[in-house]
Amino acid sequence: MDNEFSEVMSTRTDAQLLEVINSSPGDYLPLALEAAKIELKNRHLTNEQLALAKDEIKQKQDFEEAQNNEPLSTTGKVLAFIFPRIFSTLLWRTYTADGNKRKYKETVRWQLYGLCFYIVIFLILGAIAYFSK
Repeated sequence: MDNEFSEVMSTRTDAQLLEVINSSPGDYLPLALEAAKIELKNRHLTNEQLALAKDEIKQKQDFEEAQNNEPLSTTGKVLAFIFPRIFSTLLWRTYTADGNKRKYKETVRWQLYGLCFYIVIFLILGAIAYFSK
């Protein structure tokens, strides 16, 4: 019986195959892992080619880590503060989808600052209106 993932794995790069093989248990189906191992073995890669593929994976991981640690811009903070539930929810969803964990956390923090600010303003205005009678 032919493995249904063989064709898919044959289109993957060497680095992508290594990522599949070295992935956490449960990330891929056993048949997909088997197809990736067979495809990598069939390519008869040299040590230099394997080193290049591993370097490509490392560069990708470094880029993703840098992206995850990128801070929220001042504009993003201001927008999250002024529009705590409207605009910043869009930012929040975008950052979550893109994997920007730090920006996501900072957006939520600035939303909370904005909400607290508006609550305090309304309480002060309510107190002024109540005591001015």
